[in-house]
Amino acid sequence: MKQLFVIRNQNQHYLGRHHDWLDGSHRPALFRTPYRDVAVNELFEVNVKDFALRGEIIACEADDKGYPAVEVLNPIPDAPPATDEQPATDETPAADS
Repeated sequence: MKQLFVIRNQNQHYLGRHHDWLDGSHRPALFRTPYRDVAVNELFEVNVKDFALRGEIIACEADDKGYPAVEVLNPIPDAPPATDEQPATDETPAADS
């Protein structure tokens, strides 16, 4: 099998192709490269923007579709569900005359 390199941060999330952090459940969206030096450069660029980042380069096998075979170690919770309630306002409706 082919070996790929991905970037994982201190929260066990993986770097996405659009420089966002993903939990790895949607593998086509992950940043991946067959070259370690490209992964090092990408990690350096991301670390310049976020100096608190503690990232590491992970070598993993590619599946039969060419996506990295990574584990979801720390799932990202979904956004809170939308409610049908209208936000409260300080305005009172105008009285009919």
